Amino acid sequence: MTASLFGSRVFSSLDDVHGYPGADQYPQTTRPEATTGPIRIERPGLSVIFDALREGVADWRTFRTDVVVNVVIYPLAAALLAGVILDRALLPFVFPVCAGMALIGPVGTIWFAALSRQRERDGTATSDAAAAIFDSPRRLTVQRLALLLIGLFALWIVVAGIVYSITLGRVSGGSFFDNLFTTIAGYEMLVIGVLLGAAFALVALAIGLVGFQLALDREMGVGEVVSISLHVALANPRLALAWGGVVVAGLVLGALPGLLGLSLAVPILGHASWHLYRRLVAGE
Repeated sequence: MTASLFGSRVFSSLDDVHGYPGADQYPQTTRPEATTGPIRIERPGLSVIFDALREGVADWRTFRTDVVVNVVIYPLAAALLAGVILDRALLPFVFPVCAGMALIGPVGTIWFAALSRQRERDGTATSDAAAAIFDSPRRLTVQRLALLLIGLFALWIVVAGIVYSITLGRVSGGSFFDNLFTTIAGYEMLVIGVLLGAAFALVALAIGLVGFQLALDREMGVGEVVSISLHVALANPRLALAWGGVVVAGLVLGALPGLLGLSLAVPILGHASWHLYRRLVAGE
């Protein structure tokens, strides 16, 4: 069943999966043309997550994009650590900031998805060919979508600050960690923070599930991209939650060995996000 939504684009959230749309459907060109035609939302099984991760690993081995991550991750971590050392009042914001990085995680995957898209189209990819996408009209949609998630991150930090001020912030004496785990206010902050954080995470997951990949692949407005991504998430709730769990697990495990694992986790997840999009949103 299909529904005529978003102007001339037609998609269905009730169609069965008809196989992974391969690269042979794409023109063999290094020009970053937008994909055209109607859209069909697929409802695949959870196994496509493993397929997407496998292809994400293959892309990472081809491009070795871990170098890009190292250039970004360690300066950010050093800046956060320096801020806490210089002003202990920032300590309550360390966890919200670190956890909130997952909200803007899709923004950091744009480049990896662009490389994977170009490799799928041409069998290979160069940074110039992938970057050409950002010189197209689609750049504005990508920028606005990125600003939307950055705004969501900023709102989360504000909310986290308010939660701290009305709970643990009212407790005097003792260290931050002692008060966090030994006072009622500390437990209240943990419970409220986790619940609100989960709500923010669900919103970011629904927007970023296929949002940036759509913005890279097709010429659409940001409202249309967000709407379709929400439809994809609603059509595949179990898969969306499972993918969110994979992303969180990958980031946590990657951060444990002194952030070293993030240089693997971030690019692999970024490349995999493109392949997951190709299985969730099919063109005709």
